[in-house]
Amino acid sequence: MKLLFIRHGEPNYEKDCLTENGLVQAAHLAKRLERENITAAFHSPMGRAAETAHICIDGTGIPLTMCGWLHEFDVKVHDKDLPEDVPVWDILPANWTADPLLFDRSRYLESEVMTGTEMAERAAAAAKGLDEVLAAYGLVREGGFYRKLGSCDQTLAFFCHFGITCVMLAHLLGVSPVITLQGMSAEPTAIATLCTDDRFGREVNFRLHGFGDINHLPEQGIGKVNYQ
Repeated sequence: MKLLFIRHGEPNYEKDCLTENGLVQAAHLAKRLERENITAAFHSPMGRAAETAHICIDGTGIPLTMCGWLHEFDVKVHDKDLPEDVPVWDILPANWTADPLLFDRSRYLESEVMTGTEMAERAAAAAKGLDEVLAAYGLVREGGFYRKLGSCDQTLAFFCHFGITCVMLAHLLGVSPVITLQGMSAEPTAIATLCTDDRFGREVNFRLHGFGDINHLPEQGIGKVNYQ
């Protein structure tokens, strides 16, 4: 099975829609996705992701479903050296790298950074939502791996956001989401690709084949990488 996690096009956050540049990016993305033989697609309830999904999927005959759990992962956490709570991907480097709990997928929620936040509830909802979709296509979670109930050769596309993509990747790869949230970056319309490792029969895990792919965008103008 192949999973595509796709960030929305350049957003107008105030209006929760795509900018003119974002519309152009989404059109390039749609051309790129024509090569993927997508079985089914799912999108966040937020406007910028839904708009990107419809540009890419409408008219293709591919079923498109809105999933509330694909909402941007806008959880805020505590950083002892900052005056206000910050998005979970904005913890100061000196602080998150010094806390061994944050590297532990079983214990990261015990960190003072996470105390009293929505992190546990939101991460659990994302994992549950993703696993329900995968189960519907014959891939059932068993502990830390998945069991194939059939051929499972489908390609599923998820149009969503940077934060929720990082949380889902952590769930699929078996690592703390703090590592993915702090250590990865995705530009508008960037694609993350994961495929099952099918070498061991019906017991499989996912491998990350690419993250932040914007090769479908021109190198200049609408698709430059932002290093800040």
